[in-house]
Amino acid sequence: MPRWLGIDWGARRIGVALSDLEGLQAFGYTTLDSRDRDPIGRILAICDDEDVGWIVLGLPLRSDTGEESQTAKAVREFSESLAARTRIPLRFEDERFSSFAAEQDLKAAGWRPGKDPKGLVDKAAAKVLLQDFLDRRARGETTE
Repeated sequence: MPRWLGIDWGARRIGVALSDLEGLQAFGYTTLDSRDRDPIGRILAICDDEDVGWIVLGLPLRSDTGEESQTAKAVREFSESLAARTRIPLRFEDERFSSFAAEQDLKAAGWRPGKDPKGLVDKAAAKVLLQDFLDRRARGETTE
């Protein structure tokens, strides 16, 4: 059974998460540098290697209004570039609080805030947004 891939896009780093084979549990997978020569190619290589059938892309909405933020426009541009290179269906997931939730999870596990050289927050944020989507899907709250 194909897996779900979660993406937390950022101007500097892209957090990536994968689901288990049943599509019930999300796991942090890796963090990519957005400024690399071909981050989309690296994402597509992960999709091939891990038998990904669906991609969930975090969409940053404004916490006060729920409207799309300035960053959401860049995410949509990234999604268009990604969609042009694959037939894997893309879905958006509200990611307003994913980084905050990720930081709280990491702190609970003993992580200390500060520099994040390994991109742990980005990878954890991708996990949070993918898990939120998978949970909503399990409750029948998505069209997938």
